[in-house]
Amino acid sequence: MKCPVCQTALDYDRLLDSYLPAYRCRQCEGIWIAAREYLRWLQQQPTLLPEKPADAADLPTADTPQLKLCPQCGHFLIRYRVLPNAGFYLDRCGNCNGVWFDQNEWDVLVAHNLHDKVNQFFTQPWQSRLRAEEARLKLDQLYHDRFGDDDYARIKDVRQWLQAHPQRGMLLAFLQADDPYAM
Repeated sequence: MKCPVCQTALDYDRLLDSYLPAYRCRQCEGIWIAAREYLRWLQQQPTLLPEKPADAADLPTADTPQLKLCPQCGHFLIRYRVLPNAGFYLDRCGNCNGVWFDQNEWDVLVAHNLHDKVNQFFTQPWQSRLRAEEARLKLDQLYHDRFGDDDYARIKDVRQWLQAHPQRGMLLAFLQADDPYAM
């Protein structure tokens, strides 16, 4: 098998205390994990670990956005985002389902207890959750920029109070009426 980034021959390796078979590129330090090996390893795990939050400083910087071919079957690898608002992608073969990890990407997943969730990254629910989170963060920034620190904090407090109020509908009607006292 050849590295999808630099075409160097991949060396057989083992990850996670010798339990997960993988192939590593000595030149670019990428890692290939076959789908069946990952699934076999995942089934042997006692429990899924709780996810640890990641910030931009924790994320890998060696992403190679070029088109890649699967080292196992030769099909194109498809890029999937892993975390919202981050340039962190994994490449997966749509034919054999193997996954390519650029330099340090596997280590970042291990550090944040995401290595046991790799198959989830390629699902519609995961990708939809990322898009929803990114949209929420963009709207939050837009409202913050539009209203300013004090007003935005205040309006969020009012919103939270309204959401929990038993007479929410009446309160909203009162607020929206041009003259709430007119008959």
